[in-house]
Amino acid sequence: MCRFFSNFAYNYEVDMNLYLELEDYLAQWFINDQGGNNPVRLIRGSMEWGLLEQFLQTPPADYVPVVGGEGFVCIELPNFRSKDTRSNFYLPPKATEALKACIRNRFDIDMWNALHRFDAIFQRQDNLIYAFMEKHGIEQTEKNWNAIAKRYQRKRDIYKRIVRRKKSSQK
Repeated sequence: MCRFFSNFAYNYEVDMNLYLELEDYLAQWFINDQGGNNPVRLIRGSMEWGLLEQFLQTPPADYVPVVGGEGFVCIELPNFRSKDTRSNFYLPPKATEALKACIRNRFDIDMWNALHRFDAIFQRQDNLIYAFMEKHGIEQTEKNWNAIAKRYQRKRDIYKRIVRRKKSSQK
């Protein structure tokens, strides 16, 4: 349904999009996690859905929307009962950072749950990480593998430090 105002046509059925800059592996994981569609259609009730519902607002007068490109994930803004995304499509900088942090945290949890339980069995993690990438639709490049391996190693080091502290405090 379209309405004409002067020389402009406003399409009420047009979907509003938000462009989010993410690392390649994270973008690919996020797209796969949310159903594999591009633009991403968020799962109703997900943490990302909740963040957008809470923090989307009317854009400031000088706002210039970001148009996607290389390195950006396109997220189709959902229709909220409490908020019309045709006029509330601006995500402030701190809310954008919170959304990125939410996606990173969910990735870390998913990666940890998938890889950690095999930690004691496998000496080398390379095949496990490639299997994780394959399962979650992440392109199997050296750059992606190195980024995921580094994130996993950091999480594993923190976990091992916590375990050592617990053991030493129990003595």
